[in-house]
Amino acid sequence: MKANHVSRGAAAVLASRAAALGAWVLTTALGGEAVAQESADEDVTPNFSVSERFAQNFGADGIRSGSFLFLPVVRYVQTYDDNIFGSPANETDDFIADINGELGLQSDWDAHALNIVGNVRRLQYFQNTGESTTDYGVNGEGRFDLGRRSSATLSAGYNRLTEPRRSLQTAFGEKPVRYSVFDAAFEIDLRQNRFREQFGVSFVKDNFRDAFAPNSGVPIELDQDFRDREAYDVFYRQSFRVRPTVALFAEVAGGVQEFENNQPGLNASQDSQSYGGSVGIALDINKVARGEIGVGYETRNYDSDLFDDISGLNVDASLDYFLSDLTTVSLTARRSIENTALVGFAGFYSTGGGVQIEHELLRRVLLYGGVQYTVDDFRPVNGVAIDRTDKFLQFTAGAEYAFRRNIVLRAGYTHIDVSSSGALARSGFNENIIQVSVELRR
Repeated sequence: MKANHVSRGAAAVLASRAAALGAWVLTTALGGEAVAQESADEDVTPNFSVSERFAQNFGADGIRSGSFLFLPVVRYVQTYDDNIFGSPANETDDFIADINGELGLQSDWDAHALNIVGNVRRLQYFQNTGESTTDYGVNGEGRFDLGRRSSATLSAGYNRLTEPRRSLQTAFGEKPVRYSVFDAAFEIDLRQNRFREQFGVSFVKDNFRDAFAPNSGVPIELDQDFRDREAYDVFYRQSFRVRPTVALFAEVAGGVQEFENNQPGLNASQDSQSYGGSVGIALDINKVARGEIGVGYETRNYDSDLFDDISGLNVDASLDYFLSDLTTVSLTARRSIENTALVGFAGFYSTGGGVQIEHELLRRVLLYGGVQYTVDDFRPVNGVAIDRTDKFLQFTAGAEYAFRRNIVLRAGYTHIDVSSSGALARSGFNENIIQVSVELRR
């Protein structure tokens, strides 16, 4: 289980950043997305998905400087979005130039490791120029090896980001809401024979800038301070390898969330404490499947009497099935407690899953497609049921072509369908996004 440190839109951005960094994912507290896959036994040859093998075969070599490698990457992504504001009327479309890049510094040591990545991204809207934004950040990770099978890892990052317009918080503002995220984490991983112990702590601070109402003549500030938050999380996991490719685990986790704004009534703070536990299985069976399935129980208690405490079943599962050497099928399922970050609402249960297929059509051509579906069920406030259920459906399809080892061409299509029901339902919408890009790397 892992804590949900940011809002849904911010989480999507952070997930992309983490993927670009290529860093491990810290397993913390409650909720969140599936953890990174790893072999049940490091002495057993691990599996690789089609996309992972594709990245290895055509990955960048880097520029060597002593015992370090510099890894520069530059991308140009041309995007067409037929509904940039997530409006039910589907009334505003635009072309967007997405220019982004990263500069990584990676150690090449026999023991220990240090990785630092700086990134910058410019979104330039062709017609709605007021929507244009520039994001940037730096993230680092250091690993200290404690013998051959154990380690201690410290990571930290700072990022200035922009919340997507489809978020309810920014849909009606004059401009997109900017926010900053500082995060830090420490984990100890100890392995001895069949046993493995993991302990970790993490900290996240979100700081949202205020929005302004549109067409007001005099700017009307839309205060976002109630979303500013600090989150502290801790977890402990004990694993036991019953076979070289199969391990059983048990985990306990807890966390505290503290919001800056703390007012009575509908503006009451969503300060809360969470705790829970889970048991599960991790496997990595050569050329068959790999994955991790965890099932447990979690509770979130709110400081304010306005919000009812939430507790229930937690599920966090992911499975990669290797249909052949050329095809990987990935399945995910998740149920967790999330924060709404909406005034007058506390939390909701998010239940969802998805499937993605990757296929190596040719040695240099990778195809992929997938679908994700999520249902968000809002919980009672002050003992009164909240009549609202949100549904999120997303289809993706695309292709990658490794023109050369340092030149990759991509094309993709995404369809988003958001619907909502109940007396307090939000506005639903459809959105279609088409992207073509070129990536240059060394």
